[in-house]
Amino acid sequence: MMIENWLKSGFGFMLIMALNGCATIHLGPDYGAPLQEQVLSEPEDAKGKVLLLSIDGTISNQPESGVFQQAPGLLDSVVMQLEKAAQDPDIKALLIRVNSPGGGVTASDLLYHELLQFKQQTGKAIFVQMLDVAASGGYYISLAADHIQASPTTLTGSVGVITLLPNVLELSEKIGIRVKTYTSGASKDIGSPFRQPKAGDDLYLQSLVDQMAKRFYGLVQQHRQLNADQMDDIKTAKVFLGQQALAAGLVDSVGYLTDAPNKACQLGGGERCQLVSYRFNKNQNANAYSPTLNSRADGLQLTLMNSQLLGSVLDLQPGNYYLYLP
Repeated sequence: MMIENWLKSGFGFMLIMALNGCATIHLGPDYGAPLQEQVLSEPEDAKGKVLLLSIDGTISNQPESGVFQQAPGLLDSVVMQLEKAAQDPDIKALLIRVNSPGGGVTASDLLYHELLQFKQQTGKAIFVQMLDVAASGGYYISLAADHIQASPTTLTGSVGVITLLPNVLELSEKIGIRVKTYTSGASKDIGSPFRQPKAGDDLYLQSLVDQMAKRFYGLVQQHRQLNADQMDDIKTAKVFLGQQALAAGLVDSVGYLTDAPNKACQLGGGERCQLVSYRFNKNQNANAYSPTLNSRADGLQLTLMNSQLLGSVLDLQPGNYYLYLP
């Protein structure tokens, strides 16, 4: 009876037609379609635009899995928007809404690089507004901005690196599984979960972590111009609330997203600007808090629980991360 009712439903009919090659059905956005600009707010006598761009969840470039298609990954979607914005002379500034605990070392660095390169090539300003969390890689990418504003309750900082390398040797021995590994060099299988670390492994891996952390520290020093005592405090990798981050020199102001569009407009040399976003499908009810190119919100959801900040963190692979993991 359940199957019969499902087949009688419109969804069941459309799916069968699609599988038989009788129809092409798009559920959710068409990710191959041109981006559409949507005006989110427009003050009187507005001249110029501020583009709202969101960085939500764990930073990576893994495509988002949908029911029938894959949505662009975070880095992919950001670059799409940057390329479109670069061609629009009316855009005075980017307003980047950051709500991220960070992510992969390379993904964070690439996103920072793309934002910095966009600013240098176009001359457009970048204003960052931090929401719940903008820590570790979330702070790393914010360093490309001309102005960083935290919310009063933002958690930011966590400047440093964490490496995740699980070891399942004892578990595998208990259940009778042994893995034999053949390598072409003594260091080829460093970090393998199927053997105990050899002498020198920990020192070598720690040296890699230290080198990646050193790059992060250098960018903080370069962009924030902090003194030695401030840097020593930040190198503990602790997190700061909004006012604490301001006192520590990590951010330029504390305020709300409602204030940010006007500040971003003025930062870009304007007086009053439209706030716009790019989307695959327009949402007539969209506002500054609505998702822009956010596949989790735009696509069909068939999950019982969906958390943008935690969802992809729980799927982390072994590796190196600029990531806040409380």
